[in-house]
Amino acid sequence: MSGPVRWIAAGRGHRVRTAGLLALLLLLPSVGCVHQETVQVRHLTSARYLPSRYVQVYRKTPEKPYEKIAVLEASGQPDTPRSQLLDSIVEKARELGAEAVIVENKSQPIGNPLVMNPTGGMYTVNPGMQMIPRYRATAIRFTGEASSGE
Repeated sequence: MSGPVRWIAAGRGHRVRTAGLLALLLLLPSVGCVHQETVQVRHLTSARYLPSRYVQVYRKTPEKPYEKIAVLEASGQPDTPRSQLLDSIVEKARELGAEAVIVENKSQPIGNPLVMNPTGGMYTVNPGMQMIPRYRATAIRFTGEASSGE
């Protein structure tokens, strides 16, 4: 009789461990699937806008008058496509009601960007240099007559 009792006790412990493992596995997707291209937002105004339909991307300051509504930052692992980070920024800007973003490339090299050239004794740019992609964007809305009315 002691044999089956031990088996039942072992089975109960096994079920508890299985339930614990199952609970852990259910939590992993929410922890493990954090997007590397998460966009950090710093609001510059207390005003809130409806999501916009389109967001223009500028590399330099536009000539039209505008107001700044937020600063957005996104970075990723060295193998993260830059287009993926820019898409994340544009989507977040759209959600905030921005009509455009002014994007700055703030990517940083990993390691030393210069290496000693053994043949000439001079420094040259490291050809295998990896970059950590990082972008900062200012989300804006156009003011005055230039506003698109989104």
